[in-house]
Amino acid sequence: MGFQARDKTPRELQGPKLPVSRLTDEQLRSIFMESDINKDGVLSKKELKQAFGRLGALIPAFRAYCVLHHADANHDGVVDKDELDELIKYAYRLGYKVT
Repeated sequence: MGFQARDKTPRELQGPKLPVSRLTDEQLRSIFMESDINKDGVLSKKELKQAFGRLGALIPAFRAYCVLHHADANHDGVVDKDELDELIKYAYRLGYKVT
């Protein structure tokens, strides 16, 4: 006796699939910098969590934690403008896309 998962909505009711493309560097940079809530020029873990939430991460807090490990070169607990390129590379490796 097996268990079979079913879509909540039948395929024919979901509509056509939209083309998917990778976000550009500028789009990612914009999303991350718009998440700089206090406009101090650095992204805290809370702000990174918000940005990854906007990108559709299933667990944004986990992504924020991981990106600090990958992009925070000076280990000060935030991603600054000098580390932003590493943050964008990390997001690309995760395969974030826009429809």
